[in-house]
Amino acid sequence: MAERISGRSEYKANADVDLSVKTIRKAEFAKRLYSLMMKKNWNQSDLARASGLGRDSISQYIRANNIPSPLNLKKMADALGVEPVELYPNYEAAAIEEETPALSFRQMPGDDEYMWVRINKKLPKAVATQIMVLMNE
Repeated sequence: MAERISGRSEYKANADVDLSVKTIRKAEFAKRLYSLMMKKNWNQSDLARASGLGRDSISQYIRANNIPSPLNLKKMADALGVEPVELYPNYEAAAIEEETPALSFRQMPGDDEYMWVRINKKLPKAVATQIMVLMNE
């Protein structure tokens, strides 16, 4: 069971993170950020001053409403004394995932018989294999 700090779970390496997927979600980033702040006994204003970012931006990250730009991620990591990858592993893939829907279908203009299908989702191996079989028919 995770330790509790001020009503939030403390970040623990590999805890509650699906290691088969190297990206983390906004909520996991928020936990990591908050935990690192607590280790320094910092509040949001302290991190804002140390990083040069606005307190409102820090608040948005802590509440898991937004993810930082690469520059803001670097500023926060530097202020906290960690590498950006420790704060937000595989940031680029996570940012792309935020923008890419898990499943999308698009009709081909002028071709009623075909559609583009895009799947960006972790699936059980058996389901993924069935999809590959269907695609190769």
